[in-house]
Amino acid sequence: MTNRMLLAVLCAAFMPQLAVAQQKEVIRESDPEERRQALVSLWDAPPGSLEARTGMSYALWLSAQPGASSAMLRDGVPVPTPGRWTSIGPRGLYMDNGFFGSLPQLDAGRVPTLAFHPTDRNVLYVGTSAGGLWKSTNEGASWMPLTDNQCSLVIGAVAVDPVNPEIVYAATGEQNESTQGCGVLRSTDGGASWTTLGQNVFTTSPTQSFAVYGMVIDRASAGTSNATTVMAATLRGIMRSTNSGQTWTVVTPALTFSDIAQHPTDPNIIYAARVGVSGSATPPGLWRSSDRGATWSTATNFTADSVGRMEIAVSRAQPGSVWIVAGRLDRRFGGLYRYDESSGTRTTLDATGLTAAPAVSGRNNFGEQSEYNLMIAVDPANANVIYTGGVRAYRSRNGGQTFTEMAPSIHVDWHVVLVDPNDSRRVLTGNDGGAFLSRDGGDSFESLNAGLATSLHYPGLSVHPTDPTGVLTGLQDNGTLIARNGLLQWNGVYGGDGAFTAINPDNPDIVYVSSQNGNMLRLQVSTGLERTITSGIDASERRAFIAPFVIDPQRSTRLYFGGSRVFRTSNEGTAWTAISSDLTRGTGVIAALAVAPSDSAVIFAGTNDGNVRYTRDYGVTWLSPSTTLPARAVTDFAIDPADADRVVVTYGSSGTSHVFRSDDGGVTWTDINGTLPDVTTQAAVWGPGGRLFVGNMLGAYESRDRGATWTRNEGLPTIRITDLVYNPRTNRLVAATYGRGIWAFDFTTAAAVLRGDVNSDNRVDAADALLIQQGLIGVQVSAAVSLFPAGDADCNGKLEVRDALVVVKFAVGDVVAGSCVGTRR
Repeated sequence: MTNRMLLAVLCAAFMPQLAVAQQKEVIRESDPEERRQALVSLWDAPPGSLEARTGMSYALWLSAQPGASSAMLRDGVPVPTPGRWTSIGPRGLYMDNGFFGSLPQLDAGRVPTLAFHPTDRNVLYVGTSAGGLWKSTNEGASWMPLTDNQCSLVIGAVAVDPVNPEIVYAATGEQNESTQGCGVLRSTDGGASWTTLGQNVFTTSPTQSFAVYGMVIDRASAGTSNATTVMAATLRGIMRSTNSGQTWTVVTPALTFSDIAQHPTDPNIIYAARVGVSGSATPPGLWRSSDRGATWSTATNFTADSVGRMEIAVSRAQPGSVWIVAGRLDRRFGGLYRYDESSGTRTTLDATGLTAAPAVSGRNNFGEQSEYNLMIAVDPANANVIYTGGVRAYRSRNGGQTFTEMAPSIHVDWHVVLVDPNDSRRVLTGNDGGAFLSRDGGDSFESLNAGLATSLHYPGLSVHPTDPTGVLTGLQDNGTLIARNGLLQWNGVYGGDGAFTAINPDNPDIVYVSSQNGNMLRLQVSTGLERTITSGIDASERRAFIAPFVIDPQRSTRLYFGGSRVFRTSNEGTAWTAISSDLTRGTGVIAALAVAPSDSAVIFAGTNDGNVRYTRDYGVTWLSPSTTLPARAVTDFAIDPADADRVVVTYGSSGTSHVFRSDDGGVTWTDINGTLPDVTTQAAVWGPGGRLFVGNMLGAYESRDRGATWTRNEGLPTIRITDLVYNPRTNRLVAATYGRGIWAFDFTTAAAVLRGDVNSDNRVDAADALLIQQGLIGVQVSAAVSLFPAGDADCNGKLEVRDALVVVKFAVGDVVAGSCVGTRR
């Protein structure tokens, strides 16, 4: 075959294709309120604790510790100790199907806030729910994280100064995350560096959450770093600063305001949406200020208990009007309204199409979770064009009389929509699947998620037994993903809220996945064949929102599942049998399970109401520790792979220690929390040489003396770690984060390999190129094939189309400049 023929074959093969298992059942993610309650029960922070002030941050905690010095902080951020953590993705992901996701386009983690640059159309900002603020300088083709080492990565609102766009404000704390922020981050150099402002106002009371819904920079005073008026709508009221965020004042009663907007032509007038609360003496409605936010009065009220959350919009095309989309207290669509300054009256718009049966796409309609997803924008050049949405997105071209579904093939759960004031054809949106841009006024949308490593991962991560790049992991609202063979492509294999996973260590083509509330599936990756594996577990069995199950490391057909009892299957899930009584305190659920790697008879179970139970005889008898442990949610166990008697347990919440070690198989326990911060600690694992790692709300920590002392690893953002898994065969530690994707820690440098030789025959030829091609399009290749790093023929750290072409050219004597093909590295 000639060089030209080979290139033709490869180019034809590299048409966009997805290796996605066919789903027999479309799994929707959970109710957002159910998810929120599950997270709250895990953290359960008592008043006054660091956890209750989640954003008071590791830096403030560290500064209060004995022996702390300014040398331990850099610009208010902890100086980490040496390590080698690196992000391995996903930098955009393919959800399991196109029903609730965006196939064939990429999705990412949830985006609640966005911003245009006022003069440069190429510059975009994306604020994520737990992955920080990101910036693009090429209209979303690539992204850079801006706030990885700041005090909180939970971004509720972002605003760019309209006069000096180098000034950017990012308000931390977001209402859907059940976590507070740490004030407002301000940059005066386009996001290169940040100052934290307003901590004393946004986080004064640990019994209240001051998450931010929206932010406005006053156009009349914009452009300064010391005299600009900035306003924020929060759970505590409208907060206002007249000195560019340096100090803040609450200028309304302590009520929840869910949106804020400035009049498009008169900067003195500001509008804000007051949220309806059942039983409140203050009715919901639109509030108005005529003095740039200094004082406020109601413009129009709704009947008490009639509406809940609201979002508002204004338009230069009709500057005296305010459009209001409202959700009811029962979380359904509550109505679309327009308030007009000229008459001081509110008009109910017909909004036909927003409450109708599911649209032609067959998906949900507006939905019943308006407190979670709600958005509205009005075209600045044509006030008849209105964009709104909840679960689905809609557009009106006749001023709100009728709506039709917009973006039917884009991810559900819409949070924010912006229309470019300089080009109303550009519509920028954010939802549970990331960021999307329309350049034709909403007729079509392009994913901007390539490069956004913002996925939110739950516990239950699994790694491939021999492929260091093989990962199986569950995500918030984006199902379960699989990555392998060094590919940058992360493909969905199951829907819903992705939960615990397991990979058969003897046959990694067989995997186990689950979604919220313990829906489990056995899947053969190469064929897509799947079957539900819950027979024997009663539907009424209490279980965690993210219910744990684990595979026996010594017998791959045996798995354990935790409800209120422990269940076991010995036939890959065909049938399950309870092997314990209720191990909780009566109303709780099992939240953590572990089987000893060196002794399958030893099993530990922990509950979300504080019980630790263990068995040393395969579940015939269950024992209780003699040591009194915290009455908090148990989050994880780490059993020493060489010694089943040495076990570490971790706990959620605050106010007590979080890490304990037993050296006698669970009978007695020693507090080894030491200098670790008082925040939920969700993961623990033993690494090589007895090195112990734990993950908490602020990152990963390591002890080399079994917990006597701790150091924080370098390289990770200030991010919540939800799981840690160490694979001794690849000598790699993998971390799942809630907001910044998956990270890896390699303890040794990989051995040099012949680049381009993926079939290990000590030569680089067309066969290698074809194997790389097959891997890239999702064809299951032989276990003897090592696609990565051998297939990385240009040594850029990833496997991609270019590598196959480089190998083809090398095979026919044409070496590509700058590549490393044919060398050992």
